[in-house]
Amino acid sequence: MELLLLAFLAGALTVLSPCVLPVLPVVLAGSTNTKDRKAPFFIIGSLLLSVFAFTMLLKGSTTLIGVPTSFWLAFSGILVIAVGFSFLFPESWDKIALKIGLGSLSTKINKSASETKSPRIKQVLLGLSLGPIFTSCSPTYGIILATILPASLLQGTIYIVFYILGLSFVLLLIAIGGQSVIRRLGWAAKPSGSFRKGMAILLIVTGLLIATGFIKTVETWLVDRGFLGLSSLEENFTGSFDKRDNKTTNSEVTIPSHLRSAFSKTDWKKADPSISSVISGGPGKDGIPSIDDPKFVSVKDSPEQGAVQVIVLEDGNSHKVYPYSILNWHEIVNDTVNGVAVAVTFCPLCGSAIVFDRTLPDGSKSTFGVSGSLLESNMIMYDRETETLWQQSTGLALAGKHLDTKLDLVSFQLLTMKEVRERLPNAAVLSRDTNHRRDYDDNPYAGYETSESFYFSPSITDSRYPAKAIFVAFSVNEKPVAMPFLSLKNGESYQTTVHSQDITVKKKDGEVFIEGPGNVPIPFYFEMWFSWATQNTQNAVVFNPSKQ
Repeated sequence: MELLLLAFLAGALTVLSPCVLPVLPVVLAGSTNTKDRKAPFFIIGSLLLSVFAFTMLLKGSTTLIGVPTSFWLAFSGILVIAVGFSFLFPESWDKIALKIGLGSLSTKINKSASETKSPRIKQVLLGLSLGPIFTSCSPTYGIILATILPASLLQGTIYIVFYILGLSFVLLLIAIGGQSVIRRLGWAAKPSGSFRKGMAILLIVTGLLIATGFIKTVETWLVDRGFLGLSSLEENFTGSFDKRDNKTTNSEVTIPSHLRSAFSKTDWKKADPSISSVISGGPGKDGIPSIDDPKFVSVKDSPEQGAVQVIVLEDGNSHKVYPYSILNWHEIVNDTVNGVAVAVTFCPLCGSAIVFDRTLPDGSKSTFGVSGSLLESNMIMYDRETETLWQQSTGLALAGKHLDTKLDLVSFQLLTMKEVRERLPNAAVLSRDTNHRRDYDDNPYAGYETSESFYFSPSITDSRYPAKAIFVAFSVNEKPVAMPFLSLKNGESYQTTVHSQDITVKKKDGEVFIEGPGNVPIPFYFEMWFSWATQNTQNAVVFNPSKQ
């Protein structure tokens, strides 16, 4: 949400475009030849409505066709860079505008509107008709496209509102001040002026940050150091209304506004204090769609590459396989395996692969969805039955009806597709036929697991192990335990003691087995070190077999 200023600026600069300025006297001052002082406001209002509708229609169409967010990020970055270059070389954009006849088009629309007898209808029609011309005539409209296309629907709406605020601010100045204001704005519209050159450099740099995905890193760095206050300002503002309406659990718990607005069914009277630290990850509620009707293909027919990691569940005498290449895009698969309703979950930002029983604490069963929000880089899930929010890496309810309860784990194995083909040739593999258009050969988080940077920085840094090393995690009598996955050698068996209980860890044919007293299996999951260490700061045990 830190690009709001950029959206506002894009709106203001739209009015200052060389091909728009000459039209302004006709649009605004031209209506004042009568004593109707409201005319410019009807025209401006209709124009803004037209811009809003046109932009949201475009946003809605991209959502419906399911184009991957990674594509829109790259596209948006290139678009902003192109806008920057159009500022550096304005004559090129003027030639394009002239070639496609934008000036003549505005003349035709003005003539058509003038033929209408009703003054109000004429003004509204003029404003509605000029909306697309304003956006297409100005290269700065590309900035608003660059901000809303990768964003969630809610964020996209907020961005276009700020764009309209910037656009209306300058338009109203001109409506009130008339021709004199247009002349005074000449310094900003001057093609070779220092203002436009400075804006060009700013836009090119911003475009590069967006296209490379580095914009998130920069924003996180600034937020961590208190330089960007829009998010906290929003929370404080909405929080004051929440307290006024007596909707918070108590004075210690503040519910983030993006959660309250998205989850109307959640019982916010029940909330853990940690909910106040939850942030938006970008996509809104179900912006990352769970798979609720999974289809499967044979191992032979699966297109997944051998190096792709997969979650494997026993299903009677067979197995079901859930590739990371699909989970990267959906994060949750609601399925039934071996008669048990399960949620197969994966959070790419913290490498946490966990399978839960979908039976809620009250005995009912529910499907789970992706909230679009994060706590310490970890996915927040929600059950669709009660809209209770659950932290994926711990299985704990953070807010809602089932607060202070925990989801049950289901045992699984983490293998590669190569190992599945060699050892489980009769398994069923999750199909790419998901009813969503995604490029499953493309990893939207490519390089993340091997880099030292984060999209969203954790609040705690534990340097005992590399931040993104994968650990095997489990618990013994509520005491969290973790082991570095790569320290487990094939064919070896390890023993440790937790809470006076003897624990045996084995690795055979790539599979991990953890047993307690009496050879009772202990379910486990996988998670990056930084995430597990952040979530388990107290009463936790790290068992490293290589150091025994």
